[in-house]
Amino acid sequence: MSYIFNFGVPGFMDALSPEQQKLVEDAGSIRRYSHKQHLQSRGDQDQAFSIIKAGSVCFGKTDSSGKFIALATLEAGQCYGEFTVFAGLPRTHDGFTVGETVISHISKARFDRLLLDHPDLAGAIIRVQTLRLHQALEWIDDLRRYPLKYRLGKYLLFILASADGPRIAITQSDLADLMGVSRVAVSGVLADYRARGFLRPVYGGLEILDSEGLRKWLRSFLTLDPLVAH
Repeated sequence: MSYIFNFGVPGFMDALSPEQQKLVEDAGSIRRYSHKQHLQSRGDQDQAFSIIKAGSVCFGKTDSSGKFIALATLEAGQCYGEFTVFAGLPRTHDGFTVGETVISHISKARFDRLLLDHPDLAGAIIRVQTLRLHQALEWIDDLRRYPLKYRLGKYLLFILASADGPRIAITQSDLADLMGVSRVAVSGVLADYRARGFLRPVYGGLEILDSEGLRKWLRSFLTLDPLVAH
């Protein structure tokens, strides 16, 4: 995957004060990885809380036929491994690095001690995990409620929000994996978007020509009132 898709969840380290960041950094063991280096396999039993310091990590699952379907790519500042240290679960996804990557790993024993000695750190972890859960539930609701032509457009705008300019470095295969559909289905929706003047294909990705037009058109699909945060 040539883009970062992390469900819009802020980095774990961003939620900490400078003093808390130092505590977490001191508890971890730093490891450096090369591009596309394997990190974990679904079913692995090791328990650790890990924080990406540089680079990024792609997570997904490989089925019995050997096909890998990516779920998300987490970037520097974000964490993973919570299921292993909090719930005692095995690794739920395969993971490999994207680019030169540096990761701080905190063993379960050291992680448990860190929270016992500094319980205020739990608040930041809970916040990040709650936001991830919220985004996952929104994703599931979109999947059950709206057609592909809405869901694909919504996530193109989502990715565009963090892109440098109107171009998104993403392939149709990436989009098909992200949406859980075939490349043929994605190609059909993109052709419709192009006919409406919303975007055009470019080398290595897409160029969004009319983001406001796409956003307005997507609103016509909505059957729920938007949430308003207080």
